[in-house]
Amino acid sequence: MPLLETHINKSLELSHADLNILESLSVKGYRFLTCKHLCLLYSFSTEECLRRMDKLCGAGLVMRMFLPTTEMEKPEPIYTLTRIGARELARLQHSSTRNLVASARKPSYFFLEHSLMIATFMCSLISALNDSSIKLRFWQSEYNIRSSRRKALMVPDPYEVRHKIPIIPDGLFALEKDGIVDYYFLEADRGTMPIISIRKKMLGYMQFFRKGLHTKLFNIPHFRVLFVTTTPYRRDQARSALREIGHCPNMFLFGLWNNVTRENILRSIWLTCRKETLFSILD
Repeated sequence: MPLLETHINKSLELSHADLNILESLSVKGYRFLTCKHLCLLYSFSTEECLRRMDKLCGAGLVMRMFLPTTEMEKPEPIYTLTRIGARELARLQHSSTRNLVASARKPSYFFLEHSLMIATFMCSLISALNDSSIKLRFWQSEYNIRSSRRKALMVPDPYEVRHKIPIIPDGLFALEKDGIVDYYFLEADRGTMPIISIRKKMLGYMQFFRKGLHTKLFNIPHFRVLFVTTTPYRRDQARSALREIGHCPNMFLFGLWNNVTRENILRSIWLTCRKETLFSILD
């Protein structure tokens, strides 16, 4: 496979696998990835991934960082694109750096943890789809959605006329099975948001659907919201909050992060707000 010459170091050559990594950290919207994520996306071995990332970090294209850990835990490297990497990727793609993600400074712990949760979901899903007949039609990260709209989505609050509810999805993707396409908004919950805020968020999605904004803004005919959270207790709290609204649509599916793995993500791991039967996202 031909190699791509770089301007930053004449002795450094990038393979197309290296280019895929840089794109994953930018135009594909992941922003922050570990080797576990990259191995799911590209079937690297851990050793090969670490070797590639050492090369990209050494060239200044990628920055390495770590989440805080206990003394007993070995910290796992987290990678993000640098501004140098964004410029080099734009040059290789003959494009602008305007739509490329590059970190100017180290993000907060909470932002980084949330970003890695979203990456875990999507990388697990994409890897699982490789062994199935189901196709990923498209994937837009929160960053992609924000960049395309340049402002937050707002819907009217039905109970407070002067107030609006922001809709900030953590991602939007579409799956195709047997010619049928289903659309999903992702909500990655870290377990820190008050339940009353979750209730407001779900009410916002209901208004979003009632006003037809999913069709107007995203050109999709329907959608489901996947709410992934930390514990069974918190999951059931969120389900109860949805029931309290007085209307409990099946557009919401509730799952747990422990079940978000390559092996399980397409299986029956989801609950609606009322039934105790587990569903697949494709049911």
